[in-house]
Amino acid sequence: MTDERLLPRVRGRVAQIDPPNRFEKSHRESDLEHVADDEEYIAPLGERATEYIPDRSRSVISENNSPDIGFRFGPIPYRGCLHGCSYCYARPSHKYLGYSAGIDFESKILVKEEAPELFREFLRKPSWRPESIAMSGVTDPYQPAERRYEPTRRRLEIALEAGQPMSIITKNSLIRCDVDLPAAMALRNFVHVNIS
Repeated sequence: MTDERLLPRVRGRVAQIDPPNRFEKSHRESDLEHVADDEEYIAPLGERATEYIPDRSRSVISENNSPDIGFRFGPIPYRGCLHGCSYCYARPSHKYLGYSAGIDFESKILVKEEAPELFREFLRKPSWRPESIAMSGVTDPYQPAERRYEPTRRRLEIALEAGQPMSIITKNSLIRCDVDLPAAMALRNFVHVNIS
């Protein structure tokens, strides 16, 4: 078993471990006892680059039937979250993707680049009866990847065009880049924004 005391702190990450994934048949652990004094070997273990991995799943809206959650539908453009909040209830979901709920959740971010187009298709379904859709029911829609991929901005543009009620929950100031869209939606009374 890996002795966590031998590992350097992973810079820029909340989680400091990658616990085994219970859904995987096998896992690998580092045996660092024999290299504990080799700083040249140990130092790079404290680095973990962020990887953006394409998410090719064809659904973008998840439905929630829990009476404990205040919304029914939520779009999911990202799986994993660079914010890395230790209390995040979405962490265990990363295990279903073959990753850990620890550092992998913060460093292996799956991005659904087709999220805006899939969202438009969802809203066009004849069976859809508009009700509020909560952005960030799982991970923050304004995590740093938004600067590059912009699925949140593009979905808000589609919602504005379609008259689709939305609610947004974020802790990132990136929402200020899109303030024009919630402002226009607010004039029509179909947006609710929460910032923590």
